[in-house]
Amino acid sequence: MTAQRFEEIYRHYSKKLFRICMVFVKDEEIATEMVQDIFCSIWERKDTISLETNWEKYLYRCAKLQYYNHSRNQTTQEHHLEQYSLKQPRETNTTEETVEVRQMAEQVDQLVADMPEKRRQVYRLSRQKGLTNKEIAQHLFISEKTVKNHLTKSLAYLRTGLKNSGYG
Repeated sequence: MTAQRFEEIYRHYSKKLFRICMVFVKDEEIATEMVQDIFCSIWERKDTISLETNWEKYLYRCAKLQYYNHSRNQTTQEHHLEQYSLKQPRETNTTEETVEVRQMAEQVDQLVADMPEKRRQVYRLSRQKGLTNKEIAQHLFISEKTVKNHLTKSLAYLRTGLKNSGYG
């Protein structure tokens, strides 16, 4: 697919795709992000994509998949927050906790930003988008073993970085 063809598809379908995503998530920011993710994925696979007809149907399926991934991520995050809150003692200073959690999250974000590009991509797809190793491997065109190695190294790096920052 040429850049010109991609641009034509984007111009022709982006607004309609946005409306579809809005129906699913009812949030402009999330819908915009979903559309961006869909078109980024198409561009990344432009050399292998062979769909020349019925883009509307294809993009609708992409939007549904993005919505399912978003819903799964939301459910996973809610579950983790619930599990975290169940493990915390009830008599705590919530202001201190909030500040500490925010600082730790900022430290994690900084550590992730310092990772090599491919490792950072794998980590974000796994932990922030909730994709499986197989899905990540397919998305990035690498083996599942490579995905596993990147995740192992990124988690070890985060543990060490947090420990050195006084969180472990």
